[in-house]
Amino acid sequence: MATLKLPLLCLLALALSFFPHGSTARSINTTCGFTLCGNLSIRYPFRSTTEPQSCGLKRFELVRDNNRAIFPMDRGNFYVQHIFYDNQTIHIVDVNVDKDNCSIPLSSLPFGSPTNRKFPQIGPTSYTYLDTEFAFDTFTYEEMFVMNCSTKMNKPWSGANYINACRCSSCPPTNKNYVYFLDGATATSAFHPSCTVEALVPISLHNINGLSTFDIYRRLRMGTQITWNLQSKLRWGSVVNALQSLFWVLVGLLLLYAESMMALVLPPATSPPSKGIQIFLLQ
Repeated sequence: MATLKLPLLCLLALALSFFPHGSTARSINTTCGFTLCGNLSIRYPFRSTTEPQSCGLKRFELVRDNNRAIFPMDRGNFYVQHIFYDNQTIHIVDVNVDKDNCSIPLSSLPFGSPTNRKFPQIGPTSYTYLDTEFAFDTFTYEEMFVMNCSTKMNKPWSGANYINACRCSSCPPTNKNYVYFLDGATATSAFHPSCTVEALVPISLHNINGLSTFDIYRRLRMGTQITWNLQSKLRWGSVVNALQSLFWVLVGLLLLYAESMMALVLPPATSPPSKGIQIFLLQ
């Protein structure tokens, strides 16, 4: 059986090579420590773009911008206000809201809507939420629509209140269009035919109906808290890869077992008789 140890060890090493994340995660903290961006401490699972890739995860990468950290997402960018590592929470605010100008919030969170609604296509924009490590508190936060309309909405339409999204008195229409906030619970049947969805923006309210533009921006500047959990969900692709790897490891182990059993059952190979004198004992 001594001859089987080397192939067996090779198979085990191959199996472990498909699951590197556990050992890597345990060693990252000790090798990289933390970095500061203003008053923000950045450490695993987050990392700055100026740090080695081994210091954090790709989806947790932060970009430095004038001593501030930006969390780039698939549908917009957010400034990072705080990171609470104890309860795995990050406090973010839309970069357009935090700017002291006439910018309109256009950053959407790229993960599951609190109502699990999916909009296959609304106008030219396709919203497909990704299954990620992030989530946000649906008891505190909701999402609202940012609508781009070619028609000026001076009054409610189909029961929906279109709230002016421009916070400047001299804000011109964008590309001859008008931008409005629409409550996140609004049914798609209440979308005006001239309007398309520009973004689905998080806000610390469950209903914006009846609020002024100033009140909405005041809430938006408070930001949003999202949580992360590296162990919450497994990618289906990762599961398939792991099962495939396990299958081939088991096949290898079965082949080794079959080889060892054959070695026990079959007699050892004998060398051919020599051409010398052969003696036969007859009874």
